[in-house]
Amino acid sequence: MFRIGILGSDNSHALAFAKISNIPDENGDYLFPDIRVTAIYGHEKEQTEKVAKEGMIEFIAKKPEDMIGKVDAVMVVFRHGGLHAEYALPFIEAGIPTWIDKPFAISNEDAKKMIDAAKKNNTLLTGGSTLKYICDLKMLKNEVKNGCRVGKIRSAVMNFPATLTNEYGGIYFYGAHLAEMTLEAFGYDYISVIASEQDENVMAVIKYDRYQVMINFIPAAKEYCAILYGDNGILRREIDIAGCYLDGFEKFVSMLRTSTLPEPLENLYGSVALLNNIVKAYETGKVIKA
Repeated sequence: MFRIGILGSDNSHALAFAKISNIPDENGDYLFPDIRVTAIYGHEKEQTEKVAKEGMIEFIAKKPEDMIGKVDAVMVVFRHGGLHAEYALPFIEAGIPTWIDKPFAISNEDAKKMIDAAKKNNTLLTGGSTLKYICDLKMLKNEVKNGCRVGKIRSAVMNFPATLTNEYGGIYFYGAHLAEMTLEAFGYDYISVIASEQDENVMAVIKYDRYQVMINFIPAAKEYCAILYGDNGILRREIDIAGCYLDGFEKFVSMLRTSTLPEPLENLYGSVALLNNIVKAYETGKVIKA
C-alpha cells in the first residue's frame, strides 16, 4: 500500500485527489486498491479539516515534517506556486516521491532547485498541469506529429483562461495549463517568444523552426479549443478537460508503482521557463529567445 500525504488544503485539487484514492464506488471497489491518501497539511485549520473529512483522510499534520515516516509519497498542491519549493524540498531531499501541482514553480530558480534536489537524492519527481494528459491533447499531439488529417502543420492557435490579477501569483496560477499544453502538443524545442497584453488578455506567439503557435490567455474564456492549419486543411478541436484529475493521478500512481518518471525532469523546468519568457516578452515588448 502506498500512503500519500497532501500538502496544501486551499486547492480544490486536494479533495479531488483524495476522493479518487479514498472513496470506493457503489460496489465498494477502489480505483487504485494499493493507493490511499492518508495525511494532509494545510494553512487553514477549518478548511483542512473539511477536506480531511470529505476525503476520508485519517491524519491531519500540524507541521509538514510530521508526515515524514507516515507517508510513502507526497502531493504538493498549494494554489500559489511560489510556495511549492519551500514545502516540497524537505521531502525531495528525504527521497520521498513527490508530485507538485501546477504551476510547478513560479521562478526558474525554484524549479531548478527542486529538479537538482531530485537528481541529487535520486527522488521520483513529477507534476504540473494534469491537462497535458487529457485525451484531446493526445489527439492534437498525434496530429502535429503525423499530419494524418491536415498534413504538414503550418501554424496553430490555442486558448485557455488565465488572469493577471489574483492572489496566487498572477498569470502563473492558471496560465501554467496553457503553457504546458502548448509544449506537450507542439514540442519543447521552441526558438523564441513574442507577446503582448491588452486589458489583461495576453497573446503570445511561440516560434518553432517548423511552425508558429499563437496562444491566448483569456480571463473570461469558458470554451477552450485548438485550431491546426496544415497543407491539407484545417482542424478545429474542442478541448474537454473533464477527467483531468484522474488522468494526472494515474500518471503519479504509475510513477510510484514502476519507479519510472512520466516525463523528463527537463520538461517540468521547460514549462516554468516558457511562462517566464512570455511574461518577459509582454513586459518588455522584445523577442525573447528560448
